[in-house]
Amino acid sequence: MHVAFFSGDITRSGGTENVSVMLANALAEDGAYAISFVSLFEANPTPFFPIDSSISRFALYPKPTHGIQHYFDTVRRLRRIVRQQHVDILIDIDGILDMYALPLKRSTGVKVISWEHFNYHQNPGVPYRKLTRRWAARKADAIVTLTEADRNLYNDNVHPKCPVIAIANPMQPVTPQPVYQTDSHIIISSGRLTYQKGFDMLVEVAAQVLPRHPDWQWLILGEGEDRPALERKIAQAGIAGQLILKGRVENMADYYRNAAMFVLTSRFEGLPMVLLEAKANGLPIVSFDCETGPADIVRDGVNGDLVPEGDIDTMAERVNRLIDVPNQRELYARHALDGAEKFSMTRIIIQWHDLLLRVVQEAN
Repeated sequence: MHVAFFSGDITRSGGTENVSVMLANALAEDGAYAISFVSLFEANPTPFFPIDSSISRFALYPKPTHGIQHYFDTVRRLRRIVRQQHVDILIDIDGILDMYALPLKRSTGVKVISWEHFNYHQNPGVPYRKLTRRWAARKADAIVTLTEADRNLYNDNVHPKCPVIAIANPMQPVTPQPVYQTDSHIIISSGRLTYQKGFDMLVEVAAQVLPRHPDWQWLILGEGEDRPALERKIAQAGIAGQLILKGRVENMADYYRNAAMFVLTSRFEGLPMVLLEAKANGLPIVSFDCETGPADIVRDGVNGDLVPEGDIDTMAERVNRLIDVPNQRELYARHALDGAEKFSMTRIIIQWHDLLLRVVQEAN
């Protein structure tokens, strides 16, 4: 069975690319499938996340190409690859890609799985994402959500004709097991510098935290279009020496190992990989409790704090408390892996195996 993951650009460093590569590598290692990636384009010569050497990669365009104006050409190019490579199942790792994949079902016989990485209510950057979700509900062979809450949103709002399956993102175990750095004075946050990730709100939180703790630093790992605005906001808050935009880093593990806590200020998420990584590394977490995601990972008051989404003052209070009470940080760190079993790769691969088999059997 040839399973192809359809991506905007699999060489990027985002959470969607991370989990897609993790899953593809695990399926390739299993040996039961031929696995490939198909991207609209590849902007970087080397993928940020290492891809198994047995996995083939294809790009529809030789350079970055965006826009609905290329729609029919994109469908034609994708159809050619699906036919030439005898793709059986196409997994769209961003629901917006359904608009290119679903038209191929009749002409090629390919099965299409729509993999939702946000949640039903969010349409970041693309207003017609709502239309593709409804289209997928009628024509896809399956929809995969990251949480049960989002699966219920799909069932309640669009009444899909295909199965909707909740499969969490996997959490990679860290070996050797991390040792929590009780003396660390470093807070980390990570993600693309975009509206979704709420780093503008993070600056406001940091402005209530860092002046009280001049020996602490807060590092933001990631790059994106909001960098100039964030740099101005940080400078205006007078905390440029403590709140630092590190940009895209390749040694994430080193930052997790040396941090005292992880903070997430996203406006919305699906199931954030950065929180799973923080959890795997044994870090206390403070996170906005946005509609889906954080509450599946963080047990409030056990291994972290969940704060009402957008409540900057409460977020600052919780971060200040963890700084001021080291024993609380250590307690959260000891319980960091509570509930981790539901994110095990073994469990998640079994769920994907079952889904792929189901899609093929229902086709026959």
